[in-house]
Amino acid sequence: MNLPPIRWLAPVSGLTLSVCLGGCGSHDGWFPMKVGRHWTYQVRAGFDRKVESLQVIRPLTVASADGFELSGPLGVSRLAWKHGTLYADSAANAGFNPPLPMLVPGVDLAKEIPRQVAVWHGRVIVMGKEQPGSAVLTERTESLDLGARKVPTILATLQMQVPGGKIELRSWYQEGIGLVQQEQRTNGARIVQLQQLDRGGE
Repeated sequence: MNLPPIRWLAPVSGLTLSVCLGGCGSHDGWFPMKVGRHWTYQVRAGFDRKVESLQVIRPLTVASADGFELSGPLGVSRLAWKHGTLYADSAANAGFNPPLPMLVPGVDLAKEIPRQVAVWHGRVIVMGKEQPGSAVLTERTESLDLGARKVPTILATLQMQVPGGKIELRSWYQEGIGLVQQEQRTNGARIVQLQQLDRGGE
């Protein structure tokens, strides 16, 4: 049985998918959040392009920590910081048990060589169907070209294996701003890309 396609939001988002989440640690500035904060992104999916907003809706508990629910162009994501790691227990149309690590700031990173920062094994739930999954999260630094400017970022690459194939989620985070770009590839084909158009606000 093939797994229905996962739509990340990023944020966690991206499976896609935090502003200061309750209980956040010293690295929460890499995705700062509070209720009412929002970001605007250009979304590219195939030949379609549109502008959409991602907004922090309400506080809730994720991974036994204080977190937030975010609503965006691809659906709802639930994220929380715990012990310096950003976790998602749901992202767009997918759920994860246990919660999935999305970002681990605070480790020594290089520009050229990605560093493995987390490994995950668990269950992926999409459209009511549950299947086993595994993932590896790597990070490196990158100067991201956003057209009019270049910004220093952490590039977090999540590679997930599920019975239906391979999913790669690449997320670029800027300190003090949050998620500035994200793209998802499924079995090598790019499915969706988000690029931030503003610096976020309330």
